[in-house]
This record gives sequence, structure tokens and C-alpha cells, in this order.
Amino acid sequence: MAKHSEAVAGVFAGAEKDIDKYMALRGLRVRDPDAYYRLLTKHTEEILPYVYTPTVGEACQKYSNLNVQTTGLYISLNDRGRVLEKLRQWPHQDVTTIVATDGERI
Repeated sequence: MAKHSEAVAGVFAGAEKDIDKYMALRGLRVRDPDAYYRLLTKHTEEILPYVYTPTVGEACQKYSNLNVQTTGLYISLNDRGRVLEKLRQWPHQDVTTIVATDGERI
């Protein structure tokens, strides 16, 4: 098991598997984005394996089984003919960034 700095070890408390560490970091990002980005900035090399390759690949494969809260608007083929309706229902009108993907993960 890798030895982590005190700050990172605090976030990873109880997380044994890499996917658990990914979830711990994801939870921190939701609860306290400033603390998450501060930790990522100060401990990039230490945290990168859990927020990027290879752990994010595993998270993508197991996504439907992970208890994650999404933060975006997802439009699929099932929404065909209702895209404008979904966009109008989005509660935020001050959208500054849009990311479009084919859904093929990373």
C-alpha cells in the first residue's frame, strides 16, 4: 500500500481500494470544492492516479453500480424529440460551459 501524505491520508481514511479513494475524492469535491482543488494542487502527483488513469477507467466501467450524484444534464437517444424541452427544464440559465461527448467514456 502506498504511503500518503497526512492531508491525503485524511481524505482516504477507510478507503482500501483505488475505486474507494476515487469515491472519497469525488465526495470531497461535492462537499468542499475548494478543499478538493487545494488538495489536488498541492498533492497532484499523489492524487492523480485516483482522479485519472487508471482509476477513472474503472469508475467508468462500474459507474452504474457506484453511488454517485451527477452534476450535469444528460441527453440520450431516448430523448429524441424532447431535447428542447429538457434544455428548458434545466434550472440554470447562466451556462458558461458545455461539454458534448459520444458517451464512450474516457
